[in-house]
Amino acid sequence: MQDISSIALMRILEFSGCRLKSGVVQSAGVKSMPIDRLSQLEKNLKSLRDQQHALEQEAILTTGLPQIQAEQRLQEKIKPKIREYEKEYWQILAQQTKTVEIPEQEAEVIVAQVVEEIGQIEVQRQYPDEVLQIVWQIRDKLNEPGPTAAAKLKGVISSIPPFLGISIEGEFDTENFLQQHFPTFWKWSKVLAKKS
Repeated sequence: MQDISSIALMRILEFSGCRLKSGVVQSAGVKSMPIDRLSQLEKNLKSLRDQQHALEQEAILTTGLPQIQAEQRLQEKIKPKIREYEKEYWQILAQQTKTVEIPEQEAEVIVAQVVEEIGQIEVQRQYPDEVLQIVWQIRDKLNEPGPTAAAKLKGVISSIPPFLGISIEGEFDTENFLQQHFPTFWKWSKVLAKKS
């Protein structure tokens, strides 16, 4: 007969994705938790972005108190939550990429495209200095001699969270920036998230 504390422990372990077999805790897989979390974060972000779009439309189409309430909800609830989830998403992805094999040939193509696009961003100078500083840091990492293109690509992924810090005031949309300027990298990172 099991005592209450051992039953509680078993329930906690089951809830956390672990199994107790012959007195030994067996994890359902360290990688499954972050993958599941990445998937959940993507769903949450989609939902929040849908809400953001609806509130932006409401703020445009209404006046007075409804407009003010829509704008306040955007600034106080929706945008901060989006930044929080984006930051967690990229941190988990950066952790996961440490154990993932990236084909060198694929990485070389992506790195070359990122470097080329950074050159165009520098010429256009349409972004705030904070964005350019991070873009230059990424460029410098990619231009360093030595590491493979795959290692450099992993470095780029770990550099994404600082972009999220720029959007504190909600003026900089990281997702749109990455989709617009680094579409190949963006698509690849989404595939990588599913593989990790």
